Amino acid sequence: MTIEPTLVNQVLEKLKKLPKVIETHLLYGPYDVYMKAEAKTTDEPEKLVINNIRNINGIRSTTTCLIAD
Repeated sequence: MTIEPTLVNQVLEKLKKLPKVIETHLLYGPYDVYMKAEAKTTDEPEKLVINNIRNINGIRSTTTCLIAD
């Protein structure tokens, strides 16, 4: 994710409280935050991103990758 610079800590705290979130990490480089969540179906990540993550103030963009194994 890319985050508004002044809202990184607030975004991290909100992400940690979301259901299914396993890890959150601050990054240095082209992305600001890495988040890992668990899902049992391929629909769950889509719902998490659309219904929860994109509603958090300060998140500029997200990139979603699914683990294949």
